[in-house]
Amino acid sequence: MSRLLWLFALLCHSAFSCELIVRFENYAAQSTLDEKLVWHGMDVDFAKALLDEAGCGYRFVSIPWGRALKLLQEGEIDLILSVSKTPAREQYAYFVGPQRMETIVFAMNTEQPYQLDTLESLFNLPKPIAIHRDAFYGEAFMERLAQRTERETQFIYVPDNQVKLTLLKKGRIAGFLEEKFNVLYQSKSNPDFEKLTINPFIINEMPVYYAFSKKRTSNERLQRLNQAFERLKRSGKLSQISAKYGVN
Repeated sequence: MSRLLWLFALLCHSAFSCELIVRFENYAAQSTLDEKLVWHGMDVDFAKALLDEAGCGYRFVSIPWGRALKLLQEGEIDLILSVSKTPAREQYAYFVGPQRMETIVFAMNTEQPYQLDTLESLFNLPKPIAIHRDAFYGEAFMERLAQRTERETQFIYVPDNQVKLTLLKKGRIAGFLEEKFNVLYQSKSNPDFEKLTINPFIINEMPVYYAFSKKRTSNERLQRLNQAFERLKRSGKLSQISAKYGVN
């Protein structure tokens, strides 16, 4: 009898120990915090779908992108969504997925558009381009950025999404690199995006993943999450979430 009670207690502890801290940012349709302090959006739906399927609890926190990656590396948070897989990030994160596809484009002011035909043309603009520190915009872009000379386009690192919108509105930058889905969604509902347009040239397109901190994720939990993902994939729930937000 005592052994059964011990096993029951162990199982209960395992269930309750799966309580994850999930990072979001109040921006676009990926994750939005309403006036009642409730999170909504595509990545919120993706997070809930996986963690509910895995039987894990969760707490959502608002953290800018660059700081979130550092906290994931340090083991202060458990999960970031829509993360590109790179060798550097694989040193501190487990990747479950892919979650969906991501397309990076150049967003600019409709009143001052720029023609981009190649990646090289990004480095010959008269004004700076805003990007996020520690963000990944594809191998081709990152390699070219590392080779940039002083005479070429400057790149400004911004701490959050609102800063780049303000810089563009004031005419201090030529534009910024952004996920296509975010720009299209925001242009329909956010006044800050009314005068934004997308250059048709695609900077990068690749799958993005659920990224879990290695410092906070045991092998048992990782297996549990991977199994939950496979069940979601087979059920069609992940495709349903993508279709809900118009993402292929």
